[in-house]
Amino acid sequence: MLVLKDYALRTRIFRTAGPAMVEMVMYMVIGLVDVAVVGRLGAAPLAAVGLGAEIFFSIILFLEALAIGSAILVAQAKGAGRMEDASEVAGHTFLLSIILGVVVALLGVRFAPDILNLFSVETVVYNQALDYLLITFMISPLALGLYMAHSVFRGLGRTDIPMIIALVVNVVNVVGDFILVYGLWGFPRMEVAGAALATSLAHVVGFILAMVFLFRGNSGLRVNLAAIFKVNLSTYRGIFQLGIPSLAEQLFYTLANLASLFLIAYLGTLAFAAHELAITVESVSYMPGFGIAVAATALVGHAVGARDRVALQKAARGSMEFTLLFMGIFTLVFALLPYQIAAIFTNDPDIIGLSGLLIRIAAIEQLGIALSSVIGGILKGAGDTRTPMVISTVYFWVYRLPLMYLFIRVFGFPITYVWLIFVSDWLLRALTFAVVYRRKKWLKRALPESTVDQL
Repeated sequence: MLVLKDYALRTRIFRTAGPAMVEMVMYMVIGLVDVAVVGRLGAAPLAAVGLGAEIFFSIILFLEALAIGSAILVAQAKGAGRMEDASEVAGHTFLLSIILGVVVALLGVRFAPDILNLFSVETVVYNQALDYLLITFMISPLALGLYMAHSVFRGLGRTDIPMIIALVVNVVNVVGDFILVYGLWGFPRMEVAGAALATSLAHVVGFILAMVFLFRGNSGLRVNLAAIFKVNLSTYRGIFQLGIPSLAEQLFYTLANLASLFLIAYLGTLAFAAHELAITVESVSYMPGFGIAVAATALVGHAVGARDRVALQKAARGSMEFTLLFMGIFTLVFALLPYQIAAIFTNDPDIIGLSGLLIRIAAIEQLGIALSSVIGGILKGAGDTRTPMVISTVYFWVYRLPLMYLFIRVFGFPITYVWLIFVSDWLLRALTFAVVYRRKKWLKRALPESTVDQL
């Protein structure tokens, strides 16, 4: 394997991907802690937190996908040595995040009941999920500002900054969860609402830290607050041209995810709670793959900016090998210890039994997720944000959702059969990405004057 033979390449990927992986894991730990703390309260609170978090973060991460355009522009500007351009992109991204976040806050609070009415859940789950959403939607501008700033840092290759912020955010969330959910140290027992408030406070702290790094120059670029309002339409045009395909990809993913929740809700509270626990556990395994994909986007973007074809190809191949090694570990862990993992988050034997089975099924799809994620990151770093969007959208809407509807609403199959659909989806998706990668058209478009080596 190239990544094992080439020390310089291995070091460069790990230095960029390592902090990104830790950051991704840390943000997923927020969901894990919420599930572990609230899971002790029963199936209904667990389902409510799962539903509320899915809705809120789906919307925030949908809009955050626009910042992939910012990350690509910043990466290419850094590779070409144009740090003033990178600072301008960062400032425009900040203003954009605040404007979009305010819109989300206003519309989210207004339409939260209508959104929840789309899901066939019990009244107790609906009421607690509504509490969760009304609290979290209030900090939408800060949450979106935090995540879009992270995209800028990743484009710079400074993945250590989001990692540091994520560590602080997790400490705040963990402490807040235990105090507010259970009512410790004289605080009222807020249960699901307490989990929402802890998550919100953690994101407020994270936003403040991100702004310190962005505006004080600690990240390697310095954003001038006054210059933010000097609008450069070409900069916004570049962000949107590169970001809109990723935004569309995230939109289709978000809608597909919500449609999946809508269908799974028909299987009952137990199945829904077990699904949410299992998907939260599995999401931790996504994070190394996504972290390496972030590194691939940054390193490939730097190589494109520097017009270095050899560095680009090495970064691409090394990233793929790295993510397969890391996610192969999760394949073994999920296959061998699924019920022990589920027992960490709840003491309900029925939920443990069902979610443990789902976690074992999840072991099968790890390598498919790994390849899909990292090749998507490579293509985006090369400036091709459209192909990952098309592949993701087709498999969600043409393959996954129709089969889910057929299995749940027509045949009445249990949740385990639904997870087998997920497995087949990721394996077919990985095969498609591999074919696109091997054809190398993306590389010829990124560096059209170069011949293409086969690595």
